[in-house]
Amino acid sequence: MRTQLSTSDQLQDFLTRLGQACSYPAQLYLFGGSALLLMGGQRRTADVDFTIGELHSDELRQAMGRVAGEMGLDVEESIPDEFMPLPSGVADRHQLIGRFGNLEAYVFDPYSIAVMKIDRAFESDMEDVEFLIRNKHIDLAFLEQCIEDVAGRYDEPIRLRRNFAALKQSLDST
Repeated sequence: MRTQLSTSDQLQDFLTRLGQACSYPAQLYLFGGSALLLMGGQRRTADVDFTIGELHSDELRQAMGRVAGEMGLDVEESIPDEFMPLPSGVADRHQLIGRFGNLEAYVFDPYSIAVMKIDRAFESDMEDVEFLIRNKHIDLAFLEQCIEDVAGRYDEPIRLRRNFAALKQSLDST
């Protein structure tokens, strides 16, 4: 049976164990529900969405598989810019979670997380973006600039803009 993450402490425990398993320096970037947990979100998540830096990436993948298996966690590696273009300056907005032994863990750029969630636009995604805005993890005006930046390079700009307009309307009505 797989464990659902419901607290940032569970995720911190995973990162601590993962850091202990890393013999070489490595970088891990979390996004999705696990990143939101670390930012104070309250929604449970079924998996740990991540991407990794290039340094010792194979060793980190192996360690993640072992540690996740021991803890009963699902981990899912993705490369965010394979889904869609990301906002300009993404690399400058990653947020350091901490250093765990040889592991440096980051929350992936919150604006990129928001853009990806707005694009997908599940109800839970839109709630996550509202959480990011209301808790001042992202700024609505800058998010709008990011949406326009991505829309200019994206094959589905109409859907992205429509979903963003719906988000703004939802924020205005609450």
